[in-house]
Amino acid sequence: MRIAILLPFPDAAAQAGIWAYSEREIHFGSQPELAARCTMAYAAVELKTYLEQTLLNSQVRIAEQAAEGDFVIRLRAKRYEGRGEHYALIPEDTGIAIEGEGRVGVLYGAYELLKLQGWRWYEPGVTGEYAPAPRADLILPECPKNYTTPSWVGRGWSLDGHLNESEELAVWMARNRINIYFARPHTCHLMHKLGVVLREGGHIFETMLHPDRLLPDGRTLWEAHENWFGLPASGKRVKELAHKTQFCVSQPDCLEYLAEDLLKHIMDEWHEADAINVWGFDTWGDVCTCEACKALGNGTDQNLHMASYFRDYLNKARKDGRLDRDVQMVLSIYEGSSNLMPPENPVPQNLLDAGDHGIYATIVRCYAHDFDDPNCSYNREYYEVLQAWNQLDKKLPMTVHEYYNVSKFEDLPLLFTNSMKRDVPCFFQNGADGLTYMHIPMVNWGVRTLTQVVFAELAWDPGADVDAIVEEYFDRRYGVYAPQMKEVYAKIEEASAYITSWRAWKDRSLLSKLQDWDGTTPQIPLQVDDHFRTPEQFEEMGRQTERLMVEALDGLEQVIRTEKNNVDHIDSVMGNPAVNPADLLKSQRGARQLFVLTEDKRNLVYGVDTVQLMLRLGQYYNALYDGREARAAELWGLIEESEERMERYYMPATYSADYLALISRDALARTQLKETIARCRKARILGQ
Repeated sequence: MRIAILLPFPDAAAQAGIWAYSEREIHFGSQPELAARCTMAYAAVELKTYLEQTLLNSQVRIAEQAAEGDFVIRLRAKRYEGRGEHYALIPEDTGIAIEGEGRVGVLYGAYELLKLQGWRWYEPGVTGEYAPAPRADLILPECPKNYTTPSWVGRGWSLDGHLNESEELAVWMARNRINIYFARPHTCHLMHKLGVVLREGGHIFETMLHPDRLLPDGRTLWEAHENWFGLPASGKRVKELAHKTQFCVSQPDCLEYLAEDLLKHIMDEWHEADAINVWGFDTWGDVCTCEACKALGNGTDQNLHMASYFRDYLNKARKDGRLDRDVQMVLSIYEGSSNLMPPENPVPQNLLDAGDHGIYATIVRCYAHDFDDPNCSYNREYYEVLQAWNQLDKKLPMTVHEYYNVSKFEDLPLLFTNSMKRDVPCFFQNGADGLTYMHIPMVNWGVRTLTQVVFAELAWDPGADVDAIVEEYFDRRYGVYAPQMKEVYAKIEEASAYITSWRAWKDRSLLSKLQDWDGTTPQIPLQVDDHFRTPEQFEEMGRQTERLMVEALDGLEQVIRTEKNNVDHIDSVMGNPAVNPADLLKSQRGARQLFVLTEDKRNLVYGVDTVQLMLRLGQYYNALYDGREARAAELWGLIEESEERMERYYMPATYSADYLALISRDALARTQLKETIARCRKARILGQ
């Protein structure tokens, strides 16, 4: 089969391979035709690379014009300005057209055609790449098909750390239509080419408004402008508690100071960002109670007043040439910053005109119950608040922000497949315009690979057939082991259901209770939340969670033993050394099955250890409270065994949010319970 991939740019045959990797030479915001040529040439190169691996006896070339007898794949964009991510596959007399709304739509359309052939990209890198069986002809749609998404604000992640970037992850994102990430120096140009919206910022005011921040005159902010800090309900400002109350947004000189600081950041270290997260103090405090702030409305009204001031300031800076590009603001809709509830007053029009939007954070939602379950004390309020925002006359566009890998869950082998299947359509039916979550695992996805796959599909299409996606995932990823691995995953997902009660932020979870405990004999019984009201309920659920995790690990280890004794696997490991990239690719794919299974295992070992440690600590607390000294001593022995075991291995690297550093902690430290154990040990030594 002879295929011509047509690019609508002169000299495409000779230059496409150069244009495809020219992203560092282009300013994607101000050079739309060069940007389109770069992204579309990259789409052509990707098509050529993968079609040559798909089709037997094929000749694939990139050209500007077709020759007689060519099967034509025509790449075209309706416009070159902007990203334009919607796309269509349109059969034609001599082939097929991939038509994008813009350059990114063309790229997504190229991957859609490859997915029709059977290509899948489950994880970044070659081991996550699943190829179809080679054949003679292309699989094509019978009629034109359009691909659009209601997730127009975006799909992706919020994340911390200055070093968390990966070219392989960037390419995986494009292949799975994910388009939100944070600006990072080594991948920002690649991300621009792939159509990713780069964000920066976050809870920025905790630094900008630090009470000890020095001013040019030598005074601190607190000394010079104590009135900028929010007035707490007590009526008295205290420096040490300055961030427990949101700052005073009714002070014009404070807003001007912050707006100028924001502009400097945008033009300096955030110069590659398309959008800036402008979020208040993350301290679960209250809002300023001065009369001027109270007159603005509730906490959300105060936040929108601040954002409206910033928007006018940025618009003027753009007009005056002090700001070199259009930048959107992303505002928090988040209880930790006291602005979860809908505003009492209309959303300022200048925010709507600029396309500024919100990120609706469901940080302590429950995964044991549907998001719209009225009987769940965690979810009921979140659902009602989402509905209330959606009923505003002029709604601030928003992404729903989930917490599948929030820092309290981080690296645990948690699964949310059924939750996503039920809840993501609910989000979009009630006003969501995008979907993000915190935080993307950078390494060792393990069983969490399924979370990324389902998340990507539902974020683009909330009505996607999750059952079919999951069935294909097990078939492609595990092959003959699919039935056993479905059972492993089912046990993990059931064990994950009450993770909010086990480890979420806020003071209701078991983790929070244990972290607040001084280790001495408790004076009150252990009560986690209304899901586990009694010690008996906690212990029953804890034992069930432990059993499920252990059974999942046992089932996985049985599969690994079988695979290790698989002669085909042994041959792939003992094969001749790779002498070129093609041989290396074949070798890596041949050894992939055991690689995938052992990565799953590493993730699950940590999960079992963490669940057991938390259960034992909770049981130890109960035994001390009940005066069961012998049982407490027995449990303390088990806790020390877990401690020693988890100190023997590291978890994957994390990324400092405060400075440029990689951090690799032992598994015990990652549980966030090392200090609790130390306090318990001290209490035992002192006989407390």
